[in-house]
Amino acid sequence: MNSIILIDDNQVFINDFTSEAYARGITVAPAKSLEGLKKILPAFEHNYAAVVLDIKCLLTDDQAKENVSFITAALKYLDSSVPQFPRFIMTGDDSEFDTLKRYYTDEKMFTKKPDDQDKLLDELYYCVQNAVTLKIKREFHVVFEIFQIGKMNDTAEQLLLKILKVGFMEKNYGNFKGILADIRSFQETIYKSINIRNKAVVPDNMIKGSGMIKFNDLMKHLCGGVVPPTVPVGRVYQVPTIFYLANTIYWSSSEYIHEDPNRQFFITDLTIKSLINGVLELVVWSKQY
Repeated sequence: MNSIILIDDNQVFINDFTSEAYARGITVAPAKSLEGLKKILPAFEHNYAAVVLDIKCLLTDDQAKENVSFITAALKYLDSSVPQFPRFIMTGDDSEFDTLKRYYTDEKMFTKKPDDQDKLLDELYYCVQNAVTLKIKREFHVVFEIFQIGKMNDTAEQLLLKILKVGFMEKNYGNFKGILADIRSFQETIYKSINIRNKAVVPDNMIKGSGMIKFNDLMKHLCGGVVPPTVPVGRVYQVPTIFYLANTIYWSSSEYIHEDPNRQFFITDLTIKSLINGVLELVVWSKQY
């Protein structure tokens, strides 16, 4: 969860730099070309804190020789796709460094000398510690572990990050509808992901042809064929506490997603926070399946 990207075609340097970074608690995702960079950003921006670019590198993975036009092309690509994403330039050529420093005055540039590498690693450590998405993942490590072990996909992870970035801070009732819709969508995603992994827990017949969950039927199934506090008659997959949490999330979200001209009570941000925490608990529960 403390990762940066390194674009360099020198495997020896990649190995050395990765070891140095690891000693600082930073993991490195390497690629050797602009093509490799495009596979990572912007699609997986939420997994990384910064990118380090070698000045001379490959444009495509199958290119035989590094290209001097790489850095210009890479910076142009980053400007258009992830303009605010932290980036650093590195070179092993002092004369090249001095020349390019004159042209790229706004870029943070370093040589591959040990002292300069230490300065770069200091910068990267700061990026890792202050990247919003990485801070969220560290705070809720027990939750985001489900994505690390591959039990939920990247699309779901991005939706959860969106909920956490916005939901805990929002106080304006007018903006609650969108957050509640995302919470409800993510709750259904939890059950759909279990269905892919374990059809005994969430059978196919609990999902409509439209893709929607048969929520009431699924709750009874998960609770052993009954609704708590009735004594179960079959296999129990969720304890009553999880049942009550799931019900609250599902029906509270449903109530306030839809407009009601006769509504007399308007929830506050306290409800939004409680529903988000409930969804996080559902993720932890779902990891066992």
